[in-house]
Amino acid sequence: MKNFLIAFVFFLIWFIFGIWIYTCHIKNLCAANPVEKTVAPPAQTDTVPTHETYGSEFALEQFNDFSISSGADTVAIEETSVNIEELLFDFLNENQDKELVITGLYNDEEESTLGSARAEKLKERFTAYGINPDRMVTQSARKDFDFDKEGRYNGGIEMQYRDITEDRNALIEKGLSNKILYSNFASEKFKPDNTLRAYAEELKNYLDKYPEKKVVITGHTDNVGPVEANEWIGMQRAKNVMKYLVSTGIPEEKLKAFSKGPHEPIATNASLEGRRQNRRIEIKVN
Repeated sequence: MKNFLIAFVFFLIWFIFGIWIYTCHIKNLCAANPVEKTVAPPAQTDTVPTHETYGSEFALEQFNDFSISSGADTVAIEETSVNIEELLFDFLNENQDKELVITGLYNDEEESTLGSARAEKLKERFTAYGINPDRMVTQSARKDFDFDKEGRYNGGIEMQYRDITEDRNALIEKGLSNKILYSNFASEKFKPDNTLRAYAEELKNYLDKYPEKKVVITGHTDNVGPVEANEWIGMQRAKNVMKYLVSTGIPEEKLKAFSKGPHEPIATNASLEGRRQNRRIEIKVN
Protein backbone atom coordinates (compact mmCIF):
# COMPACT_ATOMS: atom_id res chain seq x y z
CA MET A 1 0.00 0.00 0.00
CA LYS A 2 2.86 2.34 0.89
CA ASN A 3 4.55 1.71 -2.45
CA PHE A 4 1.28 2.41 -4.24
CA LEU A 5 0.85 5.78 -2.48
CA ILE A 6 4.41 6.78 -3.30
CA ALA A 7 3.90 5.81 -6.93
CA PHE A 8 0.61 7.71 -7.07
CA VAL A 9 2.20 10.88 -5.65
CA PHE A 10 5.01 10.69 -8.22
CA PHE A 11 2.40 10.22 -10.97
CA LEU A 12 0.50 13.36 -9.87
CA ILE A 13 3.71 15.40 -9.79
CA TRP A 14 4.64 14.13 -13.25
CA PHE A 15 1.16 14.87 -14.63
CA ILE A 16 1.03 18.44 -13.24
CA PHE A 17 4.56 19.11 -14.51
CA GLY A 18 3.59 17.81 -17.94
CA ILE A 19 0.50 20.06 -18.07
CA TRP A 20 2.66 23.04 -17.08
CA ILE A 21 5.25 22.30 -19.77
CA TYR A 22 2.55 21.87 -22.44
CA THR A 23 0.53 24.93 -21.41
CA CYS A 24 3.36 27.37 -20.79
CA HIS A 25 6.09 26.31 -23.19
CA ILE A 26 4.23 24.68 -26.07
CA LYS A 27 1.03 26.74 -26.24
CA ASN A 28 2.61 29.83 -24.59
CA LEU A 29 -0.48 30.44 -22.47
CA CYS A 30 1.34 31.42 -19.29
CA ALA A 31 3.04 34.45 -20.73
CA ALA A 32 1.85 37.83 -19.65
CA ASN A 33 -0.25 39.75 -22.12
CA PRO A 34 1.91 41.80 -24.49
CA VAL A 35 2.26 45.41 -23.50
CA GLU A 36 -0.16 47.43 -25.54
CA LYS A 37 1.11 50.60 -27.10
CA THR A 38 -0.82 53.54 -25.79
CA VAL A 39 -1.32 56.83 -27.53
CA ALA A 40 -1.31 59.90 -25.36
CA PRO A 41 -4.68 61.67 -25.46
CA PRO A 42 -4.85 65.08 -27.09
CA ALA A 43 -4.16 68.05 -24.88
CA GLN A 44 -7.26 69.15 -23.02
CA THR A 45 -8.47 72.49 -24.34
CA ASP A 46 -11.81 74.23 -24.48
CA THR A 47 -12.32 72.91 -28.03
CA VAL A 48 -11.96 69.20 -27.21
CA PRO A 49 -15.45 67.65 -27.50
CA THR A 50 -16.87 65.63 -24.60
CA HIS A 51 -20.22 64.00 -23.84
CA GLU A 52 -21.10 67.08 -21.81
CA THR A 53 -20.57 69.17 -24.94
CA TYR A 54 -23.10 67.26 -27.01
CA GLY A 55 -25.48 65.73 -24.49
CA SER A 56 -27.43 62.76 -25.83
CA GLU A 57 -27.07 63.91 -29.46
CA PHE A 58 -23.56 63.37 -30.83
CA ALA A 59 -23.37 64.96 -34.30
CA LEU A 60 -19.89 64.57 -35.72
CA GLU A 61 -20.30 67.27 -38.36
CA GLN A 62 -20.12 69.78 -35.54
CA PHE A 63 -16.35 69.44 -35.51
CA ASN A 64 -15.60 67.72 -38.86
CA ASP A 65 -13.24 65.09 -37.49
CA PHE A 66 -14.27 62.55 -40.14
CA SER A 67 -13.39 62.94 -43.80
CA ILE A 68 -14.41 60.93 -46.85
CA SER A 69 -12.84 60.60 -50.28
CA SER A 70 -14.48 60.94 -53.68
CA GLY A 71 -15.61 57.59 -55.09
CA ALA A 72 -14.26 55.62 -52.09
CA ASP A 73 -15.77 54.06 -48.99
CA THR A 74 -12.82 54.97 -46.76
CA VAL A 75 -13.35 57.17 -43.71
CA ALA A 76 -10.41 58.99 -42.13
CA ILE A 77 -10.26 60.39 -38.61
CA GLU A 78 -8.09 63.44 -38.02
CA GLU A 79 -5.07 62.68 -35.83
CA THR A 80 -5.86 65.62 -33.56
CA SER A 81 -9.33 64.25 -32.87
CA VAL A 82 -10.56 63.25 -29.44
CA ASN A 83 -10.73 59.47 -28.98
CA ILE A 84 -14.11 58.93 -30.63
CA GLU A 85 -14.12 55.18 -29.95
CA GLU A 86 -13.59 55.71 -26.24
CA LEU A 87 -16.37 58.32 -26.04
CA LEU A 88 -18.85 56.03 -27.80
CA PHE A 89 -17.76 52.95 -25.85
CA ASP A 90 -18.17 54.67 -22.47
CA PHE A 91 -21.48 56.30 -23.36
CA LEU A 92 -23.11 53.10 -24.65
CA ASN A 93 -21.91 51.15 -21.59
CA GLU A 94 -23.38 53.78 -19.29
CA ASN A 95 -26.64 54.08 -21.28
CA GLN A 96 -27.90 50.59 -21.97
CA ASP A 97 -31.15 51.93 -23.46
CA LYS A 98 -29.34 53.75 -26.30
CA GLU A 99 -27.93 52.68 -29.66
CA LEU A 100 -25.74 54.45 -32.19
CA VAL A 101 -26.94 55.48 -35.66
CA ILE A 102 -24.14 56.03 -38.20
CA THR A 103 -25.08 57.91 -41.37
CA GLY A 104 -22.73 57.89 -44.36
CA LEU A 105 -23.19 60.85 -46.70
CA TYR A 106 -23.00 60.91 -50.49
CA ASN A 107 -23.52 63.72 -53.00
CA ASP A 108 -25.38 63.97 -56.29
CA GLU A 109 -22.49 62.48 -58.23
CA GLU A 110 -22.36 59.30 -56.12
CA GLU A 111 -24.58 56.28 -55.48
CA SER A 112 -26.41 55.81 -52.18
CA THR A 113 -24.61 52.50 -51.74
CA LEU A 114 -21.37 54.42 -51.29
CA GLY A 115 -22.82 56.29 -48.34
CA SER A 116 -23.89 52.98 -46.79
CA ALA A 117 -20.44 51.50 -47.38
CA ARG A 118 -18.82 54.47 -45.60
CA ALA A 119 -21.07 53.97 -42.59
CA GLU A 120 -20.26 50.24 -42.55
CA LYS A 121 -16.52 50.96 -42.63
CA LEU A 122 -16.87 53.08 -39.52
CA LYS A 123 -19.01 50.44 -37.83
CA GLU A 124 -16.26 47.87 -38.49
CA ARG A 125 -13.73 50.17 -36.83
CA PHE A 126 -15.92 50.66 -33.75
CA THR A 127 -16.59 46.91 -33.58
CA ALA A 128 -12.85 46.23 -33.59
CA TYR A 129 -12.54 48.61 -30.64
CA GLY A 130 -15.03 46.51 -28.69
CA ILE A 131 -18.42 48.16 -29.24
CA ASN A 132 -21.27 45.68 -29.71
CA PRO A 133 -22.16 45.73 -33.44
CA ASP A 134 -25.77 44.90 -32.57
CA ARG A 135 -26.06 48.33 -30.95
CA MET A 136 -25.01 50.18 -34.09
CA VAL A 137 -27.26 50.93 -37.08
CA THR A 138 -25.92 52.16 -40.43
CA GLN A 139 -27.68 54.14 -43.12
CA SER A 140 -26.96 56.61 -45.92
CA ALA A 141 -28.18 60.11 -46.74
CA ARG A 142 -27.72 62.44 -49.68
CA LYS A 143 -26.21 65.86 -49.01
CA ASP A 144 -25.14 68.75 -51.25
CA PHE A 145 -21.38 69.12 -50.88
CA ASP A 146 -18.27 69.32 -53.02
CA PHE A 147 -14.99 67.49 -52.57
CA ASP A 148 -11.89 69.67 -52.32
CA LYS A 149 -9.12 69.64 -54.93
CA GLU A 150 -7.61 66.60 -53.23
CA GLY A 151 -10.90 64.73 -53.49
CA ARG A 152 -11.74 64.94 -49.79
CA TYR A 153 -14.68 66.23 -47.79
CA ASN A 154 -14.62 66.84 -44.04
CA GLY A 155 -17.81 65.94 -42.21
CA GLY A 156 -18.90 63.05 -44.42
CA ILE A 157 -20.29 61.07 -41.48
CA GLU A 158 -23.11 61.98 -39.13
CA MET A 159 -23.90 60.11 -35.93
CA GLN A 160 -26.40 60.30 -33.12
CA TYR A 161 -27.69 58.24 -30.23
CA ARG A 162 -31.30 57.15 -30.09
CA ASP A 163 -33.52 55.11 -27.78
CA ILE A 164 -33.58 51.39 -28.57
CA THR A 165 -37.00 50.34 -29.86
CA GLU A 166 -38.73 47.16 -28.71
CA ASP A 167 -38.02 45.37 -32.00
CA ARG A 168 -34.36 46.38 -31.99
CA ASN A 169 -34.03 45.37 -28.34
CA ALA A 170 -35.26 41.85 -29.16
CA LEU A 171 -32.46 41.47 -31.73
CA ILE A 172 -29.86 42.80 -29.30
CA GLU A 173 -31.00 40.45 -26.55
CA LYS A 174 -30.82 37.49 -28.95
CA GLY A 175 -27.18 38.33 -29.58
CA LEU A 176 -26.50 38.63 -25.85
CA SER A 177 -27.94 35.21 -25.12
CA ASN A 178 -25.71 33.49 -27.72
CA LYS A 179 -22.30 35.14 -27.69
CA ILE A 180 -18.89 34.00 -28.97
CA LEU A 181 -15.84 35.79 -27.59
CA TYR A 182 -12.18 35.66 -28.57
CA SER A 183 -9.36 36.84 -26.31
CA ASN A 184 -6.23 35.75 -24.45
CA PHE A 185 -8.46 34.07 -21.88
CA ALA A 186 -5.93 31.58 -20.55
CA SER A 187 -3.05 33.91 -19.79
CA GLU A 188 -1.76 33.91 -16.21
CA LYS A 189 -2.35 37.65 -16.10
CA PHE A 190 -5.81 37.61 -17.63
CA LYS A 191 -7.01 41.03 -18.74
CA PRO A 192 -10.46 41.56 -20.29
CA ASP A 193 -10.55 43.31 -23.64
CA ASN A 194 -13.13 45.95 -24.58
CA THR A 195 -15.43 43.39 -26.18
CA LEU A 196 -15.70 41.44 -22.92
CA ARG A 197 -16.01 44.64 -20.88
CA ALA A 198 -18.93 45.84 -23.00
CA TYR A 199 -20.56 42.42 -22.97
CA ALA A 200 -20.33 42.24 -19.17
CA GLU A 201 -22.23 45.52 -18.81
CA GLU A 202 -24.89 44.44 -21.28
CA LEU A 203 -25.22 40.99 -19.68
CA LYS A 204 -25.59 42.52 -16.22
CA ASN A 205 -28.39 44.75 -17.50
CA TYR A 206 -30.01 41.76 -19.23
CA LEU A 207 -29.92 39.61 -16.08
CA ASP A 208 -31.40 42.46 -14.03
CA LYS A 209 -34.29 42.47 -16.48
CA TYR A 210 -34.63 38.65 -16.49
CA PRO A 211 -33.53 37.50 -13.00
CA GLU A 212 -34.59 33.89 -13.64
CA LYS A 213 -32.00 33.46 -16.42
CA LYS A 214 -28.80 31.40 -15.99
CA VAL A 215 -25.52 31.72 -17.87
CA VAL A 216 -23.38 28.86 -19.22
CA ILE A 217 -19.76 29.71 -20.13
CA THR A 218 -17.97 27.09 -22.24
CA GLY A 219 -14.29 27.09 -23.16
CA HIS A 220 -13.17 25.64 -26.51
CA THR A 221 -9.70 24.97 -27.92
CA ASP A 222 -8.04 23.82 -31.12
CA ASN A 223 -6.87 20.21 -31.47
CA VAL A 224 -3.14 20.83 -31.09
CA GLY A 225 -1.73 18.73 -28.24
CA PRO A 226 -3.22 16.11 -25.87
CA VAL A 227 -6.99 16.05 -25.49
CA GLU A 228 -6.79 16.09 -21.68
CA ALA A 229 -4.57 19.17 -21.68
CA ASN A 230 -6.90 21.02 -24.06
CA GLU A 231 -9.89 20.17 -21.90
CA TRP A 232 -8.05 21.67 -18.93
CA ILE A 233 -7.13 24.79 -20.94
CA GLY A 234 -10.75 25.22 -22.04
CA MET A 235 -11.86 25.12 -18.41
CA GLN A 236 -9.27 27.71 -17.39
CA ARG A 237 -10.54 30.04 -20.10
CA ALA A 238 -14.13 29.61 -18.98
CA LYS A 239 -13.22 30.16 -15.32
CA ASN A 240 -11.28 33.34 -16.13
CA VAL A 241 -14.30 34.79 -17.92
CA MET A 242 -16.61 33.68 -15.12
CA LYS A 243 -14.42 35.34 -12.47
CA TYR A 244 -14.40 38.56 -14.45
CA LEU A 245 -18.18 38.59 -14.85
CA VAL A 246 -18.56 38.07 -11.10
CA SER A 247 -16.17 40.98 -10.48
CA THR A 248 -18.50 43.27 -12.47
CA GLY A 249 -21.41 42.51 -10.14
CA ILE A 250 -23.09 39.50 -11.75
CA PRO A 251 -24.08 36.97 -9.03
CA GLU A 252 -21.85 33.89 -9.11
CA GLU A 253 -24.81 31.56 -8.62
CA LYS A 254 -26.12 32.60 -12.05
CA LEU A 255 -22.93 31.38 -13.79
CA LYS A 256 -21.57 27.94 -14.67
CA ALA A 257 -18.23 27.18 -16.34
CA PHE A 258 -17.60 24.17 -18.60
CA SER A 259 -15.03 22.97 -21.11
CA LYS A 260 -15.50 21.20 -24.42
CA GLY A 261 -11.78 21.29 -25.22
CA PRO A 262 -11.21 20.41 -28.90
CA HIS A 263 -14.40 18.37 -29.28
CA GLU A 264 -16.71 20.95 -30.94
CA PRO A 265 -14.72 22.90 -33.57
CA ILE A 266 -16.51 25.52 -35.66
CA ALA A 267 -13.75 25.65 -38.29
CA THR A 268 -11.02 23.44 -39.68
CA ASN A 269 -8.00 22.82 -37.46
CA ALA A 270 -5.86 22.43 -40.59
CA SER A 271 -5.22 26.18 -40.86
CA LEU A 272 -4.02 28.94 -38.51
CA GLU A 273 -7.23 30.91 -39.00
CA GLY A 274 -9.39 27.85 -38.35
CA ARG A 275 -7.53 27.08 -35.13
CA ARG A 276 -7.90 30.70 -34.06
CA GLN A 277 -11.67 30.49 -34.51
CA ASN A 278 -11.82 27.29 -32.50
CA ARG A 279 -10.03 28.86 -29.52
CA ARG A 280 -13.08 30.65 -28.19
CA ILE A 281 -15.53 31.19 -25.35
CA GLU A 282 -19.22 30.52 -25.96
CA ILE A 283 -21.76 32.10 -23.62
CA LYS A 284 -25.37 30.96 -23.63
CA VAL A 285 -28.14 32.42 -21.48
CA ASN A 286 -31.16 30.23 -20.79
